[in-house]
Amino acid sequence: MKQKYTINIAGTEMNVITDEAPEFVEEVVGILDRKMREINVTSRRCSKTEAAFLCALDYCSDKVRLQRKNRTYDAEIALKNAQLNRLAAENEKQKAEIERLREEISRLRGRR
Repeated sequence: MKQKYTINIAGTEMNVITDEAPEFVEEVVGILDRKMREINVTSRRCSKTEAAFLCALDYCSDKVRLQRKNRTYDAEIALKNAQLNRLAAENEKQKAEIERLREEISRLRGRR
């Protein structure tokens, strides 16, 4: 259910509406507030708007990097699943061959 929150980031108050839990909103706001303040401390000539853009660029680049990593991991998982399926099929063939050989040994022992 959507809730309205009044948040404060780097001295700027605003209202947001989200489905997220209050703890989540607080955590996100805290991260962004700290990052904005950090940028303002290291670059005093940076406006709040510029700091916000720098934060957005930083977090967007992190998101893109993580998405790329996830695609790589997804591809690796798909490859491993294909290998696993191939090995499982080979295992079934080997089990069938073992059973066939057992039956042949039993048949040959019965001829004695």
